[in-house]
Amino acid sequence: MMNRTMLYLRRKKGKSFILFILIFLISTFVTTSLALMYTTNQVSRFMRESVGGRIEIGQQLRKEEDSGSGSELPLTQANINQMMTIPGIAQYNAHNSGLVSSSGLSFRKGVLSSESDNMGSIQGVSDSSLLTDFSDHRLSLVEGRHIAPDDKDVVMISQTLAEENNLTIGHTVALQPAESGINEAGRFENTMDDSGSSIEAKVIGIYAEEEVQLDAHLRPAAGIVTNQLFSDHGLMTSLGLANLGQYEAITFHVKDPSELPRIVDEIRQIEDIDWGSFLMQHNDGDYMKISGDLQTVQNLLMILLIAIGIVSTIILTLILILRMRGRIHEVGILLSVGIGKKQIWGGFLLEIFIIAMVSFIVSYASSSLIIPTLNQGLLAEIPDLSDLGQHQFQSMPLAMYSLVYLLILLVILLTAYVSTRMTIRLKPKQILSKMS
Repeated sequence: MMNRTMLYLRRKKGKSFILFILIFLISTFVTTSLALMYTTNQVSRFMRESVGGRIEIGQQLRKEEDSGSGSELPLTQANINQMMTIPGIAQYNAHNSGLVSSSGLSFRKGVLSSESDNMGSIQGVSDSSLLTDFSDHRLSLVEGRHIAPDDKDVVMISQTLAEENNLTIGHTVALQPAESGINEAGRFENTMDDSGSSIEAKVIGIYAEEEVQLDAHLRPAAGIVTNQLFSDHGLMTSLGLANLGQYEAITFHVKDPSELPRIVDEIRQIEDIDWGSFLMQHNDGDYMKISGDLQTVQNLLMILLIAIGIVSTIILTLILILRMRGRIHEVGILLSVGIGKKQIWGGFLLEIFIIAMVSFIVSYASSSLIIPTLNQGLLAEIPDLSDLGQHQFQSMPLAMYSLVYLLILLVILLTAYVSTRMTIRLKPKQILSKMS
């Protein structure tokens, strides 16, 4: 049977080549479409893991005549613990803010600053690495480390302040609470008495500004980004700028941004929080917009894949039927000399199997060259994916290619079986009468 099969393939090179081209095109189109869908799935998963999502809860700003005791209710550690039990929330970052002055630290001043306007803003955080200023690349850590939840009396300062005050990692700075105001001359000043005791804070990190603040010279010293300090909550409490376990705002970081609507709904159901006093916002890092574009691409690829499958099956069936009609005489002779139908069937299927395997090998080689280029073009067509341009997504695994080729082979053999069944089941006399 093998000798007869190989002899036919060599003798009928043209017909075999046409079948080879057809199977090659079908398998290449199918594997390429699946590989692109595989890439979009990776992009979606990468976006969920890297972009994540965040929920920000903070006190609402109210008009003075509408303000009441409710607007000053803080968020507590008990509130945080309750929210952290909600599935999908990975981390939190609690925030407090205030102003500080220092006798040993010279802050930058604006054109409207008075002599006493030697102040900076300070933000108490649980984990400074989670701040959006750093994740959005407005600030970057250039030396030292970030503030961690177990730190006590530590600060991060800007690279400009460090250079102008000859400070490095490990140095300490004396800080006091401050309050900004405007004097009679219309200049910014510190209205808080600075005769109180100061708190020594250790410098553990130095950050650089990635964006230039164009209006810095018009602002009070505390409004200049260079003068911004980050600290732990213990230091904020020691300075009297916050109460222990109470916070102005909280940022929750979510593992999967697609879960944000559900998590927001569950948070709003917490009755211990006066939602009339707090504003909750959520940010999915543009994941929903990008995922919508990815879903559109996947839907188009799925439609294309289904269309290719249907059209290819029809064309393949027609070609195999025509192929068999041209071999009725051969079938009749083989049956008349005593060769069984199963052997004849096996020979025909073996021919198609050999052609299909050669087609799959060539298809895999060509797909490996085509797909990386198509992936780059696919990512380029999806907006807001510039940050992923340099990310190397994995190619579709060889095991998946093998499974796809196996399924295509089964469809081809099934099609071949259907197309040859009508001829093989005839008796030699019936075949000869059809030929006449």
